Amino acid sequence: MTTIAPQSTLVQKPIEVLLPASVNESQVQAPTRVAVIIITWNRKGYVTNVMRALSRQTFPPSQLDVVVVDNAGTDGTLDHLREQFHPERVVFNDATLAHEPRFREPIEQAGGNSLGLGSLTLVRNATNFGGCGGFNTGFAYVDSVLDGAARPAGERPSFVWLVDDDIDLPETTLANLMATMARDENIGLVGSRTMDINNRASTIETTIYFDPTTGLMGDEAPRGHRLEQSHREWAAKVGGTRGEHYYSGSRDVDIVSACSMLARWSGVKKVGFWDYRYFIYCDDADWCLRFAKAGYRVVLSLDAVVYHTPWHHKLTPARAYYAMRNILWVLRKVLPLETQKRALPGWFRRILWEAGKALVYRRLFAAEIARRQLDDMVRGRWGKLDDEGPAFGDLFETMRSAKLLTPKATIAVMCPRADMIAWGDELRATLEAKLKAAGCAENMPRFVYVVRNDVADPGASVPGAPKRVVYSSRIRSKLRRQLEFFEHWPDAAIVFDHTNDFPLVYTGWNIHIDRRQPARAQIEWDGWIPRLTIAAKLAMTGFRAWRFWKNLSPYESKGRYG
Repeated sequence: MTTIAPQSTLVQKPIEVLLPASVNESQVQAPTRVAVIIITWNRKGYVTNVMRALSRQTFPPSQLDVVVVDNAGTDGTLDHLREQFHPERVVFNDATLAHEPRFREPIEQAGGNSLGLGSLTLVRNATNFGGCGGFNTGFAYVDSVLDGAARPAGERPSFVWLVDDDIDLPETTLANLMATMARDENIGLVGSRTMDINNRASTIETTIYFDPTTGLMGDEAPRGHRLEQSHREWAAKVGGTRGEHYYSGSRDVDIVSACSMLARWSGVKKVGFWDYRYFIYCDDADWCLRFAKAGYRVVLSLDAVVYHTPWHHKLTPARAYYAMRNILWVLRKVLPLETQKRALPGWFRRILWEAGKALVYRRLFAAEIARRQLDDMVRGRWGKLDDEGPAFGDLFETMRSAKLLTPKATIAVMCPRADMIAWGDELRATLEAKLKAAGCAENMPRFVYVVRNDVADPGASVPGAPKRVVYSSRIRSKLRRQLEFFEHWPDAAIVFDHTNDFPLVYTGWNIHIDRRQPARAQIEWDGWIPRLTIAAKLAMTGFRAWRFWKNLSPYESKGRYG
């Protein structure tokens, strides 16, 4: 990585990096009001647990004004929460755009909520605006109602706490966030340390830094960063930024995660709300960098722990689309124009290259979604992706409808990793059992495993095992191995978790299986016409990206939404 210039565009003055390990809760004044915003979509069980965790916080729950935004869910979340917790008010938002809220008159209920919170409001969006738009709905409600002119000054919030609906909150999380915030009025944002909800001894996220020369983010401070030396010393002392280490105190960083983020409300009114274009991903990073640009400190509280699922466990081609499209918009906003001209071409090439690889490696709809990352960014298409690929269907029925349940069919299982061989064996056993149960065991198709030569494969010598086609990472090897399919042209290729690096050139079906739901699959036809169509689109996207780069100009903020 090249040496980077000082980050004068992000933070205007030197800061003290190391902070005291803890602050007594009595230092946080009890009368301080905190607005809490939780966004939920079809996870009523999860959000119910978070609500109960809020009521157990050591920071006085009576000082919390909680706003739960139901993002047009279909699982009955609104009615469930009304029945469970008796909110003071329910508000319907008829907006079709998150940044143009249209709140109806609230439905009010006397008697107070059952959690002992200062207040509880449920907001029901008519449209799913994603996490980004959901938080903007919450901000708009806090701004117009909780901080509105009709609200007594002593009941208005000084801080707003953003909370994901699928985390677990220890009782001291908010108290530790508030204690860190109380140390310096120039702190604008405080975030939590994230631990693995399935392995609670392991920390999965601490420090996050931004490299202004490349636009990359990571948990190690890049070379030349203003915090590089202190970060290296701290990481060496504690044993690293992740894992089963002891962490305490606070760290100045560039970015904190919105799964648990405390913001100074006066800073929010100065910096603005979230960029409405994002839908999900990078919205919190954008906000942190904007706070820093406005002169605020962004701080990680290592003692304010939350438990969460690692974000990469949720990754799909559609989610990767949001992450990549949105980070390009972040770079447009925070990088100087000359730095953009140097950095963006590398990002553009990387996206086109990944889309091209997906096209060649039997992942057609993933290739199209990857292409859209760049195409939608340069064309200004924001919000939710309108095509996330083929719908999931039952695996057995999917194969039946594609006429693959016949002894004449040949199915190639792509195995660039050892676990995929085991998954292929499991799939074959399940399929064989289903066919026997249906009285048509003779319809079992023929399987071929396409295995990379550095993958351990002890099952290859087992009698009755599927034929192996073994290839190396060299292009010549991959091309030669195509000949082994000449006798039995594959009718379909099975790709697990969108992972494959063998360019099976024969046309046929692609069956995509996400191992988080192995009984379901997505299917697409991989023929020459779809391939050539996507290739032509890639060429056009490359041209649009070049034209966008040639006409780059300084970014102009669109008001309170950054």
